[in-house]
Amino acid sequence: MKNIVIAAVVALTASAGIASAEGAGHAQLAQQLGLNGADFTTAELTSIDEARRDGDNSTVNYFLNHDNRVAAPAQEVSAGKAQLAAQLGVDPSKYTLAELVTVDSDLRDHNAQDAAFILSGDARHEVTPLPVPYLGQGRDQ
Repeated sequence: MKNIVIAAVVALTASAGIASAEGAGHAQLAQQLGLNGADFTTAELTSIDEARRDGDNSTVNYFLNHDNRVAAPAQEVSAGKAQLAAQLGVDPSKYTLAELVTVDSDLRDHNAQDAAFILSGDARHEVTPLPVPYLGQGRDQ
């Protein structure tokens, strides 16, 4: 029992050390960028840092203005999604990008049946699983 408690304390200490190191890295990166670390996630700070090194001011502003946190309107279709939908001959607003990519992959693999299944919309229907019998369940229950 004593060994279990010691192992738990060691594990908690190690995880706390990792968490504080990550927090320190976040704060240090924010300080290097001249930004308030509380306003940005570590991923955002990293993206800002990379964009500054690449001289990509539009990406820097994208993250500084928190445009990455604004949800795009549902009817908005990206250029890439529109292009993929055009190649497939479908309306981009009716399908998610993941569905279009899957259909494209299915067609490349000569799997027209799976592609048709996704394009039909049947893949979006919720599936109700059959009940699983359990030990002690009688036939008449």
